[in-house]
Amino acid sequence: MFVRLRPIMASVLTTTQNTRFPNPSLVWSLVRTNNSLRRILGLTLVYFLVCKLGLRLAIVHPSATAVWPGTGIALAAILLLGYDVWPGIFLGALAVNLTTAGSIASSLGIAFGNTLEAVLGAYLIIKFANGHKVFHRAEGIFKFFLLACVAATAVSASIGTASLVLSGFGRGVRWESLWLTWWLGNMAGAILVTPCFLLWFSRTEALRNRRQVVLQSVALLSLFLVGAIVFGDFLFPTAQGYPLKFICIPFVVWVAFELRPREAALAVLAFSVVAIGSALHAARGVSIPNESLLVIQVFLSAVAITSLLVSVAVSERNRHQETLQKAKMELEERVSQRTRELEDRIARQERAEQAVRGLSARLLQAQDQERRRIARELHDSTGQSLAALTMILSKLRKKASSVSPELSSELDESEQIARSVSDELRTTSYLLHPPLLDEMGLQAGLRWYVEGFKGRSNIKVTLNLPENLKRLPTDLELMIFRVVQECLTNVHRHSESTSATICLCNSNGKLTLEIRDQGKGMPADRLVAVTGPGTVGVGLRGMRERVTAFGGALEILSDSQGTIVRAVIPLNPSAPAGDA
Repeated sequence: MFVRLRPIMASVLTTTQNTRFPNPSLVWSLVRTNNSLRRILGLTLVYFLVCKLGLRLAIVHPSATAVWPGTGIALAAILLLGYDVWPGIFLGALAVNLTTAGSIASSLGIAFGNTLEAVLGAYLIIKFANGHKVFHRAEGIFKFFLLACVAATAVSASIGTASLVLSGFGRGVRWESLWLTWWLGNMAGAILVTPCFLLWFSRTEALRNRRQVVLQSVALLSLFLVGAIVFGDFLFPTAQGYPLKFICIPFVVWVAFELRPREAALAVLAFSVVAIGSALHAARGVSIPNESLLVIQVFLSAVAITSLLVSVAVSERNRHQETLQKAKMELEERVSQRTRELEDRIARQERAEQAVRGLSARLLQAQDQERRRIARELHDSTGQSLAALTMILSKLRKKASSVSPELSSELDESEQIARSVSDELRTTSYLLHPPLLDEMGLQAGLRWYVEGFKGRSNIKVTLNLPENLKRLPTDLELMIFRVVQECLTNVHRHSESTSATICLCNSNGKLTLEIRDQGKGMPADRLVAVTGPGTVGVGLRGMRERVTAFGGALEILSDSQGTIVRAVIPLNPSAPAGDA
């Protein structure tokens, strides 16, 4: 760091002498260097203070203590600030050991071990455990414990113990006890301190409601109170030898459930301070045994790991629930939006279909009106002209009979042709609009039509009508007549049937019309085609539109045994607008 600072200062001085203003890039490099120096000096000071405080509890050796928070601070500093701050750890550790006990050589060895411990632990965490986000998942906590708390701290304990033993400052102390105290103290420091820094420097989380704050406060107070009672002598001064420490575990789990990971880590660190302070207070000025202090540290480490695992697991569960809830809300919003779109589309389609049905009804109505007009024109105009022509041909035939028999025969043949044309014209006029339907009602109209159809098609038609059938509305009678007319026409053209049956019944306020034949039927695809959506007003679809206009329903069944057309029409709905 100091070697790198020297050429930068020289470059700045040279640039200042040559120009009036220094190079901005060189100034920025100097600022960055100054920031690094401040971080290193700050880390050195913090590391020195907390480690001196931990060494006040050194029992087996002045340089080895079961309480060593410096490991956690050093590891967190490298993970958060980078490897550039390692001189701060080295200088802090060197200053602590120089002012405590040992020689320069032993102090350099211990400082080197502490620095290597932090750098190695940070490297392993960055390489295998997601770096400073190591505590965001339960898997990372296990990796942190094994890599940084077990493996890296063993390096520091080994180098530190070897430095004391080789320099001669470890006389009178078993190196196993010295190494174990060193290792467990560093491990506890990493477990208790590092999570606090890493988690509190991560992103902030959502605010809590009042109920959560109350529950968390109660859990924290309960944990601290139980820790003071179990590790101190406030209520049970003679029960220090009993295993009361395990009573704290349910309260630790409770705190882990209620608090978020960073708050749970800080709560466990505060609980550790309360526990160690209560234990020291219970000793009443007498030096606490090193084994007891190690037991407390191991217990607190296990509690801290358990608390972190529970808190992170709960936090992950809450995040997953929030993600699922958010996804559910988004899905519900999309479904709602899609439903509204479908409802709008269905509404538009229904309006379009309603408009098409209205247009179809008007077309059918116009068709019936045009048929009536054409029938009237044929009957009143063309029919009368043919009748007059027939009369004239009859007179000419009678006058020519005495003059020329051949001429009389030709006139007779012309008269017969005129009469035949007149009969066909009258039949066509009646088929377009039967006058009996208006004058005598549906029964007379159907009987007249069926008799004429049998004569024209040679198909045996059976007509079954109720005896008590009264007159129906004119437009309804016309609709039934048109359905029968269309069905019999289809029977004659397509079915190859020799018979047909027409039944009309009135029951429960509904008219049921059924036309049945014994023909070859319709293929399924053809049946779907002629009865499905599409052009209206033609054939079977025209019948469906006529029936639907009166609130009825048309059903068509067909197989190899024949075809059945069934129409059910309620008698109470309002008739379509206009006169049929």
